[in-house]
This record gives sequence, C-alpha cells and structure tokens, in this order.
Amino acid sequence: MSTAVGREQDQQQEQGRDVGELVLAGLLLALGVYLLVDAGSIAVPGSTNTIGPRFFPYLVGGLIVLTAGALAVRVLRGDRGPADESEDVDPTAGTSWRAVGIVAAAFLLHALLINVIGWPLAVTLMFGAVSWALGAPGLVRPVLIGGITSVLAWIVFVKALNVALPGGTLLEAATSWL
Repeated sequence: MSTAVGREQDQQQEQGRDVGELVLAGLLLALGVYLLVDAGSIAVPGSTNTIGPRFFPYLVGGLIVLTAGALAVRVLRGDRGPADESEDVDPTAGTSWRAVGIVAAAFLLHALLINVIGWPLAVTLMFGAVSWALGAPGLVRPVLIGGITSVLAWIVFVKALNVALPGGTLLEAATSWL
C-alpha cells in the first residue's frame, strides 16, 4: 500500500512540474514577444551605417521566443527536467520571507539611488545587501566584490561602449582621464 501511495505522490509532483514548466514557457514567450514589439520603438539615427540599436533587442527577443517554443514542445512531449536533488536544497523548507523582503528592498533602493549616488555605488550596496540576505558570511567581502565589479562594469560601459550610466561625482572625476 505504501508503494501505491508513493507512486501517486510522484505522479502529482510530476504533473505539478509539467504545469510549472509550461508556465515558464508561457512567461518566456511573453517576455520574448514584448522585447520584439518594444524593439520596434527604438529610435534609429539617420546616420546609422552599422548594425543599429534594434539588432540586439531583436536578437535576444527572437532567441527567447525560440527557447520558449522549444521548452513547450519538450514539456508537451513528456520530457521532464531533472528533479532538484542538490545537497543544498531542502524541498520541505519554507520560503524565507525575510530574505525575499531584503532582496526586494535592495532592488527598490538600488533603483531609487542610481541617479543620487551613481550606478557603481548603488550596485555595490545592492550586491552587499542581497549577499547578506542570502547568507554570505561576513559583509566586507561581498561589498568589496560588488564594488570592484560594479566599477569595472561602469568603466567598460561608460568609457569603452559610450553607454550613459550615472557614476556619481567622485567616480566621474576619478575616471575623467580615461
């Protein structure tokens, strides 16, 4: 009798996984279609004689739509992704709403602080808060890693790729020679 109950529970879990994977495929499809539609509204300068600013949004949107379609086909054919059987995953553990709240607050604070203190410092603070919320040991190391990574990314985007990201007064003055 316990074997029949176990098989029934496995079937319910697999059906739940099928629905979850189809929902993911639907969300991916919606995201891809949104990117494709929204990319059409990007203004293209008349002097553009290169690929242009619409190329990458169209490319990413198209790849996301193709991925969504492939995932949906595989799920509908009965293909199932492997169950999570990691040593770090406890399927019986509840959601840590404290961590979810801290991560959500960090993202909101990041969005509010970007123009005030600059992108690199806002990213550094967000990285440190998210790392702390997810259980990183200590706070100094995640903040240092976030700071170094965000400054390097800012330099590449602003100085090399000419993308406008607010750096804050101090960072912009320190990198004005680049």
